[in-house]
Amino acid sequence: MVCESRVHLNNPGKHCCGEETYNPQDEICCNGHKHRRLGNMSCCGGKGYSPSTGQMKCCAGTLYDLQVQGRLTEDAQCCGNILMEAGSTQTCCSAPGLDLLYPTQSGFTCCGHRYPNSSLWSCCAGVLHPRSERNTTSMNMIPGPRLLPLGDLKTDDLCYTEDLLGTVESVSMKMNERSIVMVNAMSLLASHGNVSTLPSPHYLTLPDHCSSPELVPGNTYIWVKTGFISDLSDHSSPLHSILSRC
Repeated sequence: MVCESRVHLNNPGKHCCGEETYNPQDEICCNGHKHRRLGNMSCCGGKGYSPSTGQMKCCAGTLYDLQVQGRLTEDAQCCGNILMEAGSTQTCCSAPGLDLLYPTQSGFTCCGHRYPNSSLWSCCAGVLHPRSERNTTSMNMIPGPRLLPLGDLKTDDLCYTEDLLGTVESVSMKMNERSIVMVNAMSLLASHGNVSTLPSPHYLTLPDHCSSPELVPGNTYIWVKTGFISDLSDHSSPLHSILSRC
C-alpha cells in the first residue's frame, strides 16, 4: 500500500491517513492525522474530539479546551476560527466565507460581515443602503433568522426541535419574501434519530427577504425552527455532524 509517497507492507484491512495507515474501526483520520476512536468522535482540523462531552469547542478547524478557558459550552461562541469573549463585549458579523469580530456598540447591527450604525444605514440581504433612500424606510421590520456555526446552536434548538436539512439550489424574491428551492432535503428530529427524506425539489419561503441572511446556491444548510440557520458546507458529513452533537 502506498500512502502519498510512503510504502507500507503487510497492512491488510487498513486505509491511508496522510502518509500513515489507520484502521477506521478503531481510529479516526483527521486531515492526515490519526487518533484513537473514543466514542462518537469528530474531527476539528487535524485533531479528534468528542462534541457530546461539552469540554471542547471547534471553531472552523481550531480546537479550544473550554475547561482551560473557564467557559461553559452553551456560553462559548465562535467567530470563524476565533473563540469569542464571554458576555456581550463582542459581536460577530458573518457573510459567506467571511467572519469578522467587532467590539459591541449600542445602535450598531450586523449587515453581512459589516457592522454599521443602524440609524445611518439599513440592510437588505447583506447589502447596505443609506437611510436617506426612500425605498429603505420599511426594511428590517421583520426579524429574520440568524446565521450561526453549527457548534453555536444550543442543544435544545438543534436536537429537540424538528429541523430541515438540505442543499440550496436557487434563491429569488417573491414580493417581499425570500423564495428558496432546495434539493436533497430531509426533516430530522436529531434527539430521536428520526430522519425523513422530503420530495425533491423542496420549496421554502422566508417571510422577509431583507432580514434573511445571504444564502449561497450549492451550499448545504440546516434550518432550525427557533430562528437559526447554519451553513454545513465545510462538513464532510453534515448529517453525522448533527447527530454527533445530540
